[in-house]
Amino acid sequence: MKNILCSFLILTLLIGCDKKEPAASPEVQAYINEVVTLLKAKSVNRKNIDWDKFKASVLKHAEKAVSIQDAYPSVEYAVTQLHDHHSYFAAANNNEDSEKAPPTLTDETVPADIGYIRIPYCMGDEDQLEAYRNKVLEQLKERDKANLKGWIVDLRGNFGGNMSPMLTGIAPVLGSGIVGYFIDPDNNAEPWICKDGKVLYGTTTIEDIHEFYSLKKANPYVAVLTDSLTASSGEAIAVAFKGRPKTRSFGTKTFGVSSSNEVYILSDGARINLTVSTFADRNKQKYGSSIIPDQKCAPEKTLEEAVKWLQKNN
Repeated sequence: MKNILCSFLILTLLIGCDKKEPAASPEVQAYINEVVTLLKAKSVNRKNIDWDKFKASVLKHAEKAVSIQDAYPSVEYAVTQLHDHHSYFAAANNNEDSEKAPPTLTDETVPADIGYIRIPYCMGDEDQLEAYRNKVLEQLKERDKANLKGWIVDLRGNFGGNMSPMLTGIAPVLGSGIVGYFIDPDNNAEPWICKDGKVLYGTTTIEDIHEFYSLKKANPYVAVLTDSLTASSGEAIAVAFKGRPKTRSFGTKTFGVSSSNEVYILSDGARINLTVSTFADRNKQKYGSSIIPDQKCAPEKTLEEAVKWLQKNN
């Protein structure tokens, strides 16, 4: 009887050992490997992640996936596990460009001796980017006067997009030279440079409008307005004004994704918009999260306080 019981227990153990955990299809495993390899090489948080555990976790999440499309939720899961709060995944059949953008906020009314420019979000194709640059620069020219006490740069509601046209448009107010940096996990710093109508990242010219506009009153006082909807590239412009002389920021803290993303196309046409570096100001002060204004204000008081400061300093 004991021998029979012992044999039964051994057989049970052998059956248990032979039982395999469900695994994703080979196609899915290859796709997950492609994704994890990309994230490991490029993520801003790549030095803070145990990649063996990370990959095992993603494969476990995808264990029932048969097709690449079945694995999309697991790719989304992988991206969220980077904990940068900015990266995102877009499926191959997702057309972000077709999504209707929200309306921009209207301009504020300010005293005649104050210049005002709103820098809204910036999205679209090359024609739309060109129209954006031209609109901002034309507004600057129209509102520029020799007797201005300063400028208000309104970044409220600017949730991001393409930061380069924003820098080009606001450059006459911002000034020339290094205005910020992209800093990667290895602490390599790539400068943002505004110079004579050009915007350069490192040594690469990103924007060149050829005809640079100079303000009638150089090096003005500048009040920068932010709120909780100022995000991503909107935060980049807030960072660009950090450390600038005669500058003060007003409002509430920004959204908290002051970092740079790059788009990577996967083998099936899906995209990962991946955070690869952190914004830093001209003094190499790194951000990466919310930017706190110099003067915190209730939303309804932000513009008023900015105007008071500009008028007091002139």
